[in-house]
Amino acid sequence: MGDVLVTAISDGYFEPTMMEVVRRIPVERAEALQREAFRSAERPRINHVMYLVRSPRYAPILIDAGMGDAWGPTMGTTPAALRALSITSADIGTILLTHLHLDHAAGLTNEAGVPLYPNAEIVVAEDEARFWLDGSAGSRAPEDQRMWFDGARRAMHPYRDRTRFAGGGEVMPDIHAVPLPGHTPGHTGYRLEAGGRSLLIWGDIVHLPQVQAPEPDAGVVFDVDGDQAADTRRRMLDAAAADRLLVAGMHVEFPGFARVARHGHGYRIVPELWAAFQD
Repeated sequence: MGDVLVTAISDGYFEPTMMEVVRRIPVERAEALQREAFRSAERPRINHVMYLVRSPRYAPILIDAGMGDAWGPTMGTTPAALRALSITSADIGTILLTHLHLDHAAGLTNEAGVPLYPNAEIVVAEDEARFWLDGSAGSRAPEDQRMWFDGARRAMHPYRDRTRFAGGGEVMPDIHAVPLPGHTPGHTGYRLEAGGRSLLIWGDIVHLPQVQAPEPDAGVVFDVDGDQAADTRRRMLDAAAADRLLVAGMHVEFPGFARVARHGHGYRIVPELWAAFQD
């Protein structure tokens, strides 16, 4: 996009059962949609995609940091991907976080809690930080949910003196934060405008694109506010279809870039063609 290069990075995948993950629609409907798309109905593969943004005008930007070593060998491959791109962790100048779920933020530190990005400023929505980090919501959470709050605090603590809180608006040159609440209270997308082109990196608008595009009301167990998440999803799918916008998502099937088309009472996510660049 002009002098801005956006690279999709696979952080791996995980494969829960459909019953474990899908909410708000019958599991049988979700399984049928997966089968129609030639995808596993019993254990859908949820991709994890991070994005590296490079421009001669600023140090490399990472949008989300991945899972790190928190969930086993099929996830946490962002550091290896960066090395393959000849990017060291010390090169990263800014990390824009879509939200503070572990698969997006746990990769900020290693297992010992040491920060992996020694020179990076962290940008996160103020509402997001307040919900996960101030302690009150975590203390009221059920026991089986407290790991999410503990993990967010563990990931963010080493960066407490270099964290910038954002709402909407420009957070970096050509990059604007777009509030997309519901999945989490401060869930945020990032819209890039450069070289006469636009790209919206929409975070976790969908986790199961073959299910949630045709059935936007379908939610996932990770949604903090399922009703708001569904409203935001339908609004963003509709806007992307109307504007023919190039989108990217953390759980859109790798390499993560796509278009959205209206289809029946729902939508269809159409993968963008691969585009490889040699530096």
